Amino acid sequence: MAEEKNAIPVMMEEKNEAATENAPPVSAFATLTRAQAVRTFWRLYITGLGVSVAGLYAGYANAVIGSIVANQGFINQYGTVKNPKTGKIALSATHIALWGAIYFVTAISIQTIGPMTADRFGRKFNMWLITLFITLVSTLQSIIIQCISKTWWEILIARTIAGFAGGLMGTSCMVYMSEIALPQFRGALLAAFSMAFALGQVFLATGLKVLEDTEPLAFRRIFFSEFVFTGLWLIPVLYIPESPAWYCSKGRDEDAKKSLRRLIGNVEGYDVELEYSVLKYETVKSKELADAVGTSDWKALCTRLNIKRCIAATLPFTFQNVCGVPLMFGYTVYFFQLAGVKDPFLGNLIKQMVLIVGILTSFYTVDRIGRRNLVLGGGAAMCTLNAVVGGLGFMKQNNASGVALVFLCSLWAFVYANTLAPIGWISLVEMSSPRLRAKTTSVAVTIQYLTGILFSYTVPLMLSEQNAGWGQKTGLFFAGTTAVYLIPCILLFPETKGRTYNELDELFERRIPAWKFATTKTAYNEEVEHQEETK
Repeated sequence: MAEEKNAIPVMMEEKNEAATENAPPVSAFATLTRAQAVRTFWRLYITGLGVSVAGLYAGYANAVIGSIVANQGFINQYGTVKNPKTGKIALSATHIALWGAIYFVTAISIQTIGPMTADRFGRKFNMWLITLFITLVSTLQSIIIQCISKTWWEILIARTIAGFAGGLMGTSCMVYMSEIALPQFRGALLAAFSMAFALGQVFLATGLKVLEDTEPLAFRRIFFSEFVFTGLWLIPVLYIPESPAWYCSKGRDEDAKKSLRRLIGNVEGYDVELEYSVLKYETVKSKELADAVGTSDWKALCTRLNIKRCIAATLPFTFQNVCGVPLMFGYTVYFFQLAGVKDPFLGNLIKQMVLIVGILTSFYTVDRIGRRNLVLGGGAAMCTLNAVVGGLGFMKQNNASGVALVFLCSLWAFVYANTLAPIGWISLVEMSSPRLRAKTTSVAVTIQYLTGILFSYTVPLMLSEQNAGWGQKTGLFFAGTTAVYLIPCILLFPETKGRTYNELDELFERRIPAWKFATTKTAYNEEVEHQEETK
């Protein structure tokens, strides 16, 4: 009996040792808070912020057409029809729709090669492709065409070319930022891209307001400003190393460690061998999951599990279009102008400044409140605000209704800034497994861009008196689409706050329902707790 009792602790000890051997490696910094992680790895964090500079160009270029269409100089140059009420020259609503939609068409087309080049040649290769399009294509063709063009189709050509640069950002910038970020501050770092995107729109709104107050007919100056973003983007591209995760996926272990050292700098207690083993484990496990269904990454992506992950990845990003972004941001000035706002450029500037304040608070909320709660709560709030904005369309237009519209749109922008603005970009790269990240991101971006084509083309037609003439009542349309879209978000969008990519792989593999992700323990959680107990 005594021998049997003594054998029990030995068996338990052997079992614990076996469990420890099979447990995933844990970073020595896994228990740091977000603030501690940012202070400790400040160099890594700043490098990630540098990559987000691409968002400045994306935000500016994406919104420039939807905003400048209210400029009188632009109207005089490209107007081809008469306003049915005033008889004055006006822009064709169809032309405005085509200018907005074609950007997304070319952005989708570049997705056919973007993930393949990112996986084969590296994330920085795609960043250099962005640089190529911005400098050699956007600068020498797109911007110059816009600066000297005299007909509407020349603007269409410019927008066609600009879409290539925007389409590559998901498979390069966002993937890169997600791969270098620590789980503690991954949400805040990825939200920085949303901040840069919003700042690009603020610079545009400021420029248009100054132009309107000084020389409203000199509209080409707005296009000259794009040269500034080209120069800013070159700084991070020249500095940053290739992604350690990409090197790891190619078996280039020493290059990956060298990249880690350069990104991290001199951090006390940082053991590159241990930390790299965490990255290696995630990469190997991801590869095993993909290889289990075939040797092709595209074949692995088509499994039921990865399709579900792809849908989850695109839900918040596509929600941006469905909840009313094309109305509230894509054609804001045009919307305000048609709604009778006295100074539509000032109204747009106010809304953009509120957006910036909201995104600043999102750096705290995305990692504190969590992704799922913000998406669902924010979606419900924007649905309500859309309905109220649409309801104003039944009132007589006057100065008070214009002020109310700007206030409601600014409130909508604040809610959006704390929810879908950052989480749309974050979810793109968080939901996928490391092995399939570039391809999953590409497919998710393509889905979002398809809805972008739909709404970029149809919103001007909804607003304009030349076509549907809904005006502010368009808000009711987006209230309905937002309400319907919340259903799949509730069922399929999980909480990813603070999770490692290995944990997310495990949770998806275990088929945990989306609403239970936040409360489910993983092997990684248990290993961290075990190490804390043994200290």
